[in-house]
Amino acid sequence: MIRHLKDPKEKKWIITLLTILYLLLLTWLTTYLVALFLGLDISSAMSGLALAATFIMHWTAYIGIYKYKLAKNKDAIYSFLNNDLAVSSATLPIIKKTITQENYAIKEHKESITMDNLYYQKLELLCKEQHIYTDSTLNREKVAEKLGISAGYVSQIINTITGDNFANYINQYRVEAVKEMISDSEYENYNLLTMGLESGFTSKTTFYKAFKKVTGQTPNEYKNTIK
Repeated sequence: MIRHLKDPKEKKWIITLLTILYLLLLTWLTTYLVALFLGLDISSAMSGLALAATFIMHWTAYIGIYKYKLAKNKDAIYSFLNNDLAVSSATLPIIKKTITQENYAIKEHKESITMDNLYYQKLELLCKEQHIYTDSTLNREKVAEKLGISAGYVSQIINTITGDNFANYINQYRVEAVKEMISDSEYENYNLLTMGLESGFTSKTTFYKAFKKVTGQTPNEYKNTIK
């Protein structure tokens, strides 16, 4: 609390109060130990210490209530005690302005990302020609490394152009691959789960969930509709 006080008078008052309290406690402890070991009567000394303690309480009340008016500033005290969570009203407009400017810049940058984006075109080629989606461990970092950009920019490109996230974008390619296998007689001996795993899905649950999300049907329902 002393470290965060800005008013030198308040800081001096707090330090003085704490110093007096510690001196009082030290005096009481010393007196008590001396009386304990030497067997002295310390009743008069204890009365003096009690009087000093009473004076300190009244002095603290006077300073706090009348001089600094703490009783009328409960909100200010609460804000002070929660200083780490509080933002001063003086800096708030500046922060809001900065955030607004940053949001505008981000929005403007997103609007400049279109289907013609070089990295998006390269990503499409990686999916359509190299079938990178069949890698079940594929993630943003791996794709970013292939494209030579950051993982965050990969997400931004996909989100801006497709309106979807990275996982759903890749799963759409995987679902299309399964649909092609179902329609191809070459894979008629494959069961649906095998097709899903061959396309890059890691489990039956993720495969069925993604397939239903993309097509509105389960793999079995889709297979039955094209027969």
